[in-house]
Amino acid sequence: MKKLSIILCALLVGTAAFASPDVDTITAASGSSYYKNSSYDLQDLKDALGGYPYPTAISVATVNADGSPNISVVIPGLSADGRYLTFGLAGNRTRANFTERDLAVVLFYEYRPEAGKSERNKGCKVVVRYVGDYANKRLNTEAGNEKPSLFMEIVEILPIG
Repeated sequence: MKKLSIILCALLVGTAAFASPDVDTITAASGSSYYKNSSYDLQDLKDALGGYPYPTAISVATVNADGSPNISVVIPGLSADGRYLTFGLAGNRTRANFTERDLAVVLFYEYRPEAGKSERNKGCKVVVRYVGDYANKRLNTEAGNEKPSLFMEIVEILPIG
């Protein structure tokens, strides 16, 4: 009986470690928003991605198959309707994590040292979800993409911290 309890306990802990997170567990790192007033909304995000080079540093946080974190620097696009971030990723770990996990977070951070304290740190966290292979193929066809992009649906736009 003791061995069975230990085995069940180990299985429960192991299962909890790989359970699919929801948006709240991914984005509630600080518990409060210190930069809410200077954070991007969708229009600000469209403006930031409207011309290259972008004014922001951009990174994406995903989870590897073994549960370990993965962070990478990316250069996304924004679909014409503003519903999707698009990525031209090679067959790398970030791409695999995008397509195999439920959610990921893309951070857009713009530092303006000359601005006042309330406007110095700008940007947002964007929670994204892969649209699935079928929808991704359809969206690429509709967009007329010669080189297919990875379409990630924007689930939520949150303050940077």
